[in-house]
Amino acid sequence: MISRRARLVSFVVVAGAALVAAGCSRSVEGEATASEAPTEPASTTATSSAPPTTPTTAAAPKPVDPDDYAATSEGVYYFASPGGQFGCAILVHTAPLTGCQGTMPTSAPRVPGSGAPDVLVPANALMLEGDGPGEWVSIGDIAFTDFGGAPKTLPHGSTLTVDPFTCTVDEKTGVTCETDAHGFTVSATGGEVW
Repeated sequence: MISRRARLVSFVVVAGAALVAAGCSRSVEGEATASEAPTEPASTTATSSAPPTTPTTAAAPKPVDPDDYAATSEGVYYFASPGGQFGCAILVHTAPLTGCQGTMPTSAPRVPGSGAPDVLVPANALMLEGDGPGEWVSIGDIAFTDFGGAPKTLPHGSTLTVDPFTCTVDEKTGVTCETDAHGFTVSATGGEVW
């Protein structure tokens, strides 16, 4: 059976990434709590003091064309969150994996360090395999960011689907990547895995 460590290394190498310590990634289950503050500044709008007469529902996320986010390597897709806080990738060229890395919320759990597994450090990435729950991890190098340049931003209210993953960016909740059963959400203020 191929370990998660071996699959992560395989993904990044095939994608053209120069990983050394990512193959030593370790994780713990847990969740960071989110505050009620939005992750990005909201636009100012005038409001009425009268309650709305009809219930409002959030608009469904707008699907984007995966080809617009495809890397030069087949089965590799990159995107950035608005504001650039998180770099994310969907990697399906071998065993499916998706993840995001960047400046994690201060409430991110402490996990074994990528180069020092006996030392707990704040998680600096989240990842999700096609057949398991989301995980907070510590990776030593860039694993989910395009080495070929700045990845294209996935706008708020948009969703990128590359089977088996769907990643959505929401102004209030941040980046969510999920399968039918598992996933993760991360924003400037918190995150969770399931």
